[in-house]
Amino acid sequence: MKKIKKRYILYAIILIFSPFILLFFSIFFNWFGTYIGPGEVADIKKINQISPTEEVTGDLSGQLKKRILFGDLHVHTTFSFDAFILNLPIAQGEGVHPVSDACNFARFCSGLDFFGVTDHAEGLTRREWLDSTKSLQQCSEISTNSGAEGVVPFLGWEWTQTSLDRSNHFGHKNIILKDLQTERIPARPISSNASQFNMFVDINPLFIMGATVLDFSNRQHYFNWRYKSLVASSLVSCKNGTNFFNTSECAEVANNPEELINKLKNLNTEVLIIPHGTSWGVTSPPLASWDIQLNSLNYDSNFSKLIEIYSGHGNSEEYRVWLPLEEQGSNFFNCPTPTQGFLPNCFQAGEIIRERCRVSAGSYDECSKRAQEARDNFVEASPFGILTVPGYEPKEWKNSGQCKDCFLPSFNYRPKMSAQYALAITDFSSGTPLRYKFGFIGSSDNHLARPGTGYKEKFRRLNSESRIDIENDSGRKFLNPRLSDPRLPRSEKVDPSLIENITQPVESERSSSFLYTGGLVAVHSVSKNREDIWSALNSKEVYATSGERILLWFDLINHQSKKIFPMGSELNMTKEPIFKVRALGSQVQNIGCNEVYEGEKTKGILDRLCKGECFNPTDLRKNIDRIEVIRIRPQSYEGEPLEGLIEDPWKTFICEPSQEGCEMEFSDPQFSMGNREVVYYVRAIQEETDAINGSGLNCTKIDGKCTEINLCGEKGRQGDCLGSVQERAWSSPIFLNFSF
Repeated sequence: MKKIKKRYILYAIILIFSPFILLFFSIFFNWFGTYIGPGEVADIKKINQISPTEEVTGDLSGQLKKRILFGDLHVHTTFSFDAFILNLPIAQGEGVHPVSDACNFARFCSGLDFFGVTDHAEGLTRREWLDSTKSLQQCSEISTNSGAEGVVPFLGWEWTQTSLDRSNHFGHKNIILKDLQTERIPARPISSNASQFNMFVDINPLFIMGATVLDFSNRQHYFNWRYKSLVASSLVSCKNGTNFFNTSECAEVANNPEELINKLKNLNTEVLIIPHGTSWGVTSPPLASWDIQLNSLNYDSNFSKLIEIYSGHGNSEEYRVWLPLEEQGSNFFNCPTPTQGFLPNCFQAGEIIRERCRVSAGSYDECSKRAQEARDNFVEASPFGILTVPGYEPKEWKNSGQCKDCFLPSFNYRPKMSAQYALAITDFSSGTPLRYKFGFIGSSDNHLARPGTGYKEKFRRLNSESRIDIENDSGRKFLNPRLSDPRLPRSEKVDPSLIENITQPVESERSSSFLYTGGLVAVHSVSKNREDIWSALNSKEVYATSGERILLWFDLINHQSKKIFPMGSELNMTKEPIFKVRALGSQVQNIGCNEVYEGEKTKGILDRLCKGECFNPTDLRKNIDRIEVIRIRPQSYEGEPLEGLIEDPWKTFICEPSQEGCEMEFSDPQFSMGNREVVYYVRAIQEETDAINGSGLNCTKIDGKCTEINLCGEKGRQGDCLGSVQERAWSSPIFLNFSF
């Protein structure tokens, strides 16, 4: 009887667990996972035409009239591994957003003139690359034949490289190809060493099984995740000497900018390398600096003409003199003292431990000792310093590590990776001074195939990367396991060598308040076609916006040649320069979508992608509040201090409210006395409006000091987290050299 009973118990156990065993084997051997293709570009005709902003023309030279066109050259689809995972239903995502969604969104929702798909090369297969190409070719053909000027798509990829070693950190760069013809496109993109993507590729099947069980109704998404992981993990590096156009399945790898540039020189099309998110502290080590790339090996001005200074990951424009750590000799660092503009994370670690010690009835001397110990531990463990505080709560860190007076800054700001710092430094090692000559663009860095997300400040979870809602403790602990540690009144040492992940802690809760709708790149183009748009990008006759379609002109008007030179120009000047600036605010938006396309199919697209909100401008424009002029005098000798070389703002002009915009001229009487190169650019700043995460950490202040932060995603702050900002446009610089 006992044997029979045991047998039935065994049968029952097998019966109960057999579905899970079967599920595990189906995932492990990939019985059900399939390839997700590029989707379908909608073939829909226009029935009427909105009068778009790009119809406004302006040119001070009396030459060809140029239109201002708006685009987004930094968009990820779910061919990117991080985008695929972020869009899984269990991660509060909508599922697959293929390449065709980017085209359809640009056409029907954001109303862009051009866009670029830049999926991460790391883990991108040849099949996905070819399908991206075909989809964008289809986008170009269908949109051009839709009854109006079509959207112009560009193909590219992101070379994603980070390192905790600042001497080997080169950052993320988008590679944009001029041509879309099949014969001019390489067989595969060029990736970095891809090690930072291992967490997405080498997924334990048990983890995928757990997601499937928890969200069984969406199981096909997780089966497809397993398929994608298996295919990506099977990729091997191409053999040395492999022809870049060889059709074999392998990963083309460049470990640094020098290798990347050398490989790009072999392409059959023109190429631009565009750095982005440079000051974003999530991927950059604390003391990362532009200095290591400013040499003839890692910087080539024929490719590196533009920098993305604003995206959904924040602003990377502004330089500040403070640093997260203080260098005290080779490989030895100290925690800086707080200033009015900056509270170091390491210092706040000490204050957290001090307060915990005080609450646990420690003496003043003992608590001060523990605070100093906490700062030392933080610095020693950097960039994993945050892990030295046991069971930390995000609110305890307040606004430490942030640029408190920057416009919508990147999280954990890195000042020496800012655009202003790049323009101010000089490399003298080769005898001839070498300087960065970047033009400025904005883009979105959106991971849901939604180019141009800043057209309306709605739908935080879709139009920004800020998708986290911190609803309960269990959710917060899942986002950051350190929250489950006991909140001890003493810091702990952390050995960074024990941490397998090569990237530093993400700080999901605090960083969610530093994610915004994306920026735009605007070009002054003769016409709306690929050649003319590329010509504007290549000549740096471009500018960045924070997402609003502000119209901006910035010209040198008194050159000795009697010609007018626009933003992006590099010139010799024999006399005091005179500049002219004109700016018009962006158009106020109507609610909803204008019925400009035919058929029921359009309604489905507008509902699924646009959520019923499209670029829908009125004839009313927002006012320009002021124009700021920034003057930068790049270093003229080795070791010249940067203090005083970056003048921001150098001049400010207040604008009267007007539907005609704002226009003025200014000069620089000091130019001819300086006998050095000078860089000028302008910011056109609009009147205040609401924006997603506009108030950042939303500090509660007492006597000007942040006493408590209110995180986006907390209870009571889970909507769009709107805050008042002054949207802006940044012109590309004009670079002047004095000559007798």
